[in-house]
Amino acid sequence: MDFLLSNYPPIKTPFPTFADAFYDLLPQTEQLDIAVGYITSDSLIELQKAVELNNVHRLNLIIGMHYFDLFTPVEYKTAMQLNRFLTENHIGEVRLVTPFRYHGKIYTFHRQNRPIAGIIGSNNLSSIVDSRNGIYESSLLLNDFSILQKLDNFIQDLKNKATDRISDLEITDFKNDNPLLEGQDYVEKATPEEVAACIAAKTKISFNIPIKDAPQSNLNVFFGKGRGTKSTGVIKPRHWYEAEIIVSKTITSKPNYPKALSDSATFTVITDDCWKFKCKVSGDYSKNFRSEGDLRILGKWLKGRLENRGALAVGEQVTQQVLNTYGRSDFSMTKTTIPNLWYLDFSVKK
Repeated sequence: MDFLLSNYPPIKTPFPTFADAFYDLLPQTEQLDIAVGYITSDSLIELQKAVELNNVHRLNLIIGMHYFDLFTPVEYKTAMQLNRFLTENHIGEVRLVTPFRYHGKIYTFHRQNRPIAGIIGSNNLSSIVDSRNGIYESSLLLNDFSILQKLDNFIQDLKNKATDRISDLEITDFKNDNPLLEGQDYVEKATPEEVAACIAAKTKISFNIPIKDAPQSNLNVFFGKGRGTKSTGVIKPRHWYEAEIIVSKTITSKPNYPKALSDSATFTVITDDCWKFKCKVSGDYSKNFRSEGDLRILGKWLKGRLENRGALAVGEQVTQQVLNTYGRSDFSMTKTTIPNLWYLDFSVKK
């Protein structure tokens, strides 16, 4: 038995995190059974990718809270996509708890038809993407066979007595909010006063930053090579929302564009939908445009907009057709008279 802790400062411990334990166990795992309260769209697609990369033979996922508390349209579509992938390949399924709200979080890892490890605690599925949302989680990693059997028996009992296949349920009511950046580290919701001041301070210095449809970079980093760990053999997929925009020299060489290795390299942005975070330029000719602190912030802002408009499905590549459907293939970056503050706009006409 071992503790699994988030290890956010100032509470740093010698214990591993949930994500550390989860991915360390995957190369040994032939079957993975999960029963959790909540999921996120990015955790679902990362789970599917992790199963594929690490040759897990079977995945059974039970979702405990969304039947009553509702999915967002993107979450539901991604859950259905994962279920379709599992059932069509005969390697598992996605089920929803329907008689009551199930808020537990249990993970069991199997090899040769017996459980080899289990995790129980506070970690919902979003913990596999290490979202750094400021919530400190704690769980227990278990390896006692008698306890693992009891966990396994409970999951099977829950599945057989209290769940339905997601594909058999008629889900028509959804949450309409976009929670992607809510609670995200390094991100704030700009106040109406901050937004008004930013817009009032806009100058004529503005750059249109093209969003390229490169197959394994820019907004498609997820489809690049996963990150391998030599000591364990585990391959972790790149995060679905990880993003870094590569900007051409014809833009970055213009006067007033932020320059790498200078005081202008890191700057604050306020977006057209009222988020506030820091961005940074780096690399040769200042070609790399990214969010500061976490590469997923920029990805959530851009890809989340594509998803919410129905132009992009989680797990699909950002192509020119996706951008055409959204109605825009660039975002604008406008300098303000407020020191080190820029206004980002990715809006489209309704």
